[in-house]
Formats: sequence, structure tokens, C-alpha cells
Amino acid sequence: MRRRQFFSGLAAMVVPLSGCTAPVTSSPTPLSDPEAGEMRSQPSLVYRLDDERLVEFSATTVDTAADTSSNNMAPFDVYVGRGDRVAFDSVRYAFTTSSPGMHPRVYVRKMGTTEFPPFTFVEDGHSNATILRIDEFDETDFAQFPMHFLLADDELPTELTVAARIVVTERDGGRRYVAEPTATVELAEQ
Repeated sequence: MRRRQFFSGLAAMVVPLSGCTAPVTSSPTPLSDPEAGEMRSQPSLVYRLDDERLVEFSATTVDTAADTSSNNMAPFDVYVGRGDRVAFDSVRYAFTTSSPGMHPRVYVRKMGTTEFPPFTFVEDGHSNATILRIDEFDETDFAQFPMHFLLADDELPTELTVAARIVVTERDGGRRYVAEPTATVELAEQ
């Protein structure tokens, strides 16, 4: 066997090509210090970078006092929006309640023609949280999307906390950013 020829040929094959790099997976840059805003006539948290809105988040209860069909249910909405220069990468909502040891039973309500990306529910036994994850946004380019929820239980808690993790990516393939807002909504049995 001609070892010298074989090894010199192998070494030439592993020399990196000029201008080619391996894909880099970086941790997203945290966004902090949100300011108060308004989304769909409800209070929201707005995360900005250089005075440009990147992420907006809102969680509110829904008043259904006239609707008697929702006994032992507490409806609430969660909205998330993004700025023009970014696209959604992933969104996660962790739902916890004021009742110790309670795993919240959360359901998504489809309202009219409202569209939202595919999602999965996961239970976190360590923190008694129910987690909704959206890891793929398909071809649909969501600028914002509302999700309407129902919290169901025989004895509803007085508060529900929604801790979000929203990751966005610059459209030009640049940096990734993460906002981690938390909102607590007071619940009233409807």
C-alpha cells in the first residue's frame, strides 16, 4: 500500500474551503426593561432595541358575565406580537396558579377564524406548571397572534400566572433575541 500517497490525499480533503463555515448556534440576547404599552386595547409589555419594537406581550382575563355556559371556567387571552425586523423563532407559555400543588388544566379556544401556529402542551411536575410550546411557525408569517384559553377546575384559583419565553430572529439571518415577560391575571369564576 502506498501510505504516503493515501495520507497526503486524505489531509488535502479535510482542509477547510475558503469562506465556508459551520453553522453557529448562539444563545439569544436577552431583552430587558420592558415598557408599558397597549395591544388590542389591553395593557402590554413592550421590549425594544434602539427604540424599535421587537416583542410585545399581553395576558388578560375575558369578561363573560352575561355568558352562563362557562361555569367552573375562567377565560383569558394571551397575545404576542413582534416588530417588522424580526420573525418568531419559538414561544413558550408556562401557566401556574395561586393554588399550591395545582396543575392548571388549560384549554385553547378557537375563536372564529383566528389562526395560530401548531403547539404542544407539556406538564412540568417540578413547578406544577402546564406549558404550551410553539417551536415551528411553518410558512405563515405571524406578526402577532392571540390565543384564547379556558382554565377549568371544580375550584378555580384566584390568580393565574403566565410566564413567557419569546425568541425572535432578525430577518436578515442576524441575531436572536429573547424576552421573558411574566403576567399575573386575577380570575373570577364565570
